[in-house]
Amino acid sequence: MANHLFLASTPFNMLCSAMVAFELPATDNAILGLIDQPDIPRDFVKALMEWPDSPFNKVELLSNQARGKQKRQIRRRGFANIDHLLAQFSAHKIYTGNDRRIEFQYAMYKSSQAEGCYLDDGTYSYIGRNTHWLKDKVLDNLIKKISYGWWWSQPSTIGASSWISTAVLAFPNAAIAPLKEKKVEQLPQNLDRSEFKQLAGICIQDQMISADNLQEIEALLLLPHRSVCDDSTLNKLTYWLANQAAKMGFKHHPRTELSNANGDKKDWGIPDSAIQVPAGIPMEILLPLLNSECHLAGDVSTALLTAKWLRPELSVTAFASDTTQDSWLQLLRQLHIHVVRA
Repeated sequence: MANHLFLASTPFNMLCSAMVAFELPATDNAILGLIDQPDIPRDFVKALMEWPDSPFNKVELLSNQARGKQKRQIRRRGFANIDHLLAQFSAHKIYTGNDRRIEFQYAMYKSSQAEGCYLDDGTYSYIGRNTHWLKDKVLDNLIKKISYGWWWSQPSTIGASSWISTAVLAFPNAAIAPLKEKKVEQLPQNLDRSEFKQLAGICIQDQMISADNLQEIEALLLLPHRSVCDDSTLNKLTYWLANQAAKMGFKHHPRTELSNANGDKKDWGIPDSAIQVPAGIPMEILLPLLNSECHLAGDVSTALLTAKWLRPELSVTAFASDTTQDSWLQLLRQLHIHVVRA
């Protein structure tokens, strides 16, 4: 029997944690520790707390977002919560989506025998996040050591620190070199489990759409925010729309302010019969409810990448602009995302 502590801050982290937790031996224990959370709980967190068939023995809030003058005090409270949890629950493995998270490093410091596991956090696993020699490696590193303890360590890129011995990745072959140097495990491809559909259903129960509506969609268009949509991208979106004979769905960017639904449809050339997916529903929540034949399309974005990471069997098309970085284009193609360029 082993004890597993998953530290997660975002819906993506939380879903990946659950995907791993469902594959653990039945005799193992799993706790989900929520870190860096807003004072008002997200809808996804509320749903996690209500999830009847959760793979976690317990879901516990460990730390809130730390900003401003109270940052150090808030983090100290988080450390105290971690101390209390570890006193009751001796962790054999501690998982994180970001080994720069101070809660993870503190938990590893306090659990000297625990194995540190990097849990795929998306883009950084495949493009990397280089640290600045002065800002990160010198100043931030020194400030954190003085403020919290000399146990703090600045990784050269996300997942590369000495705290991490295992990397759980959706696409191991596409990972950056420092992660391939770790013991690499495959992220389970189990988002089609009925338990995830149950969780997603709880998340959307107050939204203007049902699980049945979502499962009907055969082609889902993710619209970019107007501020980043040039004429070239708009033309590609319009062309893609005109060539879809499938049951259409569309979703506005979460920051889009809508004037009226019908007017916005016409602006984008979207047919009146298309199903509008509420903009505020995170992509991670939608994915368990989409049928396996659904085709997703949109501009180059983390939403499309998230779809491929968590549901690799889905067909995904990205509309790239002239300014799309080569590193992104390379990643899209490595993940078998179809790229349409001008």
